[in-house]
Amino acid sequence: MAGGKFVDVAEVSRRFRTPLGDIAALEAVSFDVRAGEFVSIVGPSGCGKSTLVMLLAGLLAPTSGAVSIGGLVVDRPQTNLGIVFQSPVLLAWRSALDNVLLQLEMRGIPTAPHRERARTLLGSVGLDGFEHRYPHELSGGMRQRVSICRALIHDPPLLVMDEPFGALDALTRDQITLDIQRIWARGQKTVVFITHSITEAVFLSDRVLVMTPRPGRVDTLIEVDLPRPRRLAVREDPRFAAYTRQIHDRFLARGVLRDIEGVA
Repeated sequence: MAGGKFVDVAEVSRRFRTPLGDIAALEAVSFDVRAGEFVSIVGPSGCGKSTLVMLLAGLLAPTSGAVSIGGLVVDRPQTNLGIVFQSPVLLAWRSALDNVLLQLEMRGIPTAPHRERARTLLGSVGLDGFEHRYPHELSGGMRQRVSICRALIHDPPLLVMDEPFGALDALTRDQITLDIQRIWARGQKTVVFITHSITEAVFLSDRVLVMTPRPGRVDTLIEVDLPRPRRLAVREDPRFAAYTRQIHDRFLARGVLRDIEGVA
């Protein structure tokens, strides 16, 4: 059960200066994420979803407005969150286990007391027995699972995921989606999940935030009232179809999607 407000994005705009003039990536974006809640952000390419990730992480500052996490304004790079990027970004010369522990080394935290936790995390995503394999010995899905474990090793209260499954095949995406749901349910972390996949967003989320085309604004925020834990079969539930249709309809209304005309 989600608690009080943990992430607060208040009237946030972000502009980028280019030789051809300023580009507005985000315009007056406001939303919040409750503690322990899973919120997905879905929108077309270029609508500022990845910019939002950088703002949450404190790697960019808003042009106007404010981002707060845990009641504190984000005005510098954040250490109390974990980030999973589109690419696993693993070090080729380190094993899966040592890539997970790298997060702690960079924070100056001794790794020896955390090796067993790292092994447990790898096991939780189906990588038992692969702890000492190197990235070139792992599939794309396995490498992304390692990056998820690396983001979780320091037990952050907030996990931010920026289209982490985009390069994976459909079966691997399904399995990692189930893995993420299980990890979230056990730890009750707060998750902000960026995706292009409407079905992925509905399956995982308590709420889905739908973005407009650039400059990104909040189009609508949809509460997903489906029982948990969710099995893949829930995608055949009429209620699931209704949620996905609602999001599709918003993109049709905005011209992001265009139905075929003149077809009976």
